[in-house]
Amino acid sequence: MLGTVYGYIRLDADDQAEEDHLHDQLSDYAAAEGLALADVFVDRHTPPARIVRPGLAELLARLRRTEGCGVLVASLDHLSPSLPVRQAILVEISNVGGQVLEVATRPATSLR
Repeated sequence: MLGTVYGYIRLDADDQAEEDHLHDQLSDYAAAEGLALADVFVDRHTPPARIVRPGLAELLARLRRTEGCGVLVASLDHLSPSLPVRQAILVEISNVGGQVLEVATRPATSLR
């Protein structure tokens, strides 16, 4: 069972309102599930096909140093809408011991 999670957000543009909204979604989900949201990593202006990203690299480094943590995303599209790229990122997260949790899979009625 996970106790600590790190959030991850990938944005195509520099939209502070969208970033704040997604951060709130991640925080609400973590609180409802009894998880500690330790930090949220954000990559802005990142093409979906790019695997090497500063925020993602920092997240992976943190996962390497912290055992038994998860990665919380609003949807898997925040990893990448491109299935091959998304799969590569999921493998990287798994290889460092992380588990991905997706807010979008939770029924909307149970979110605040």
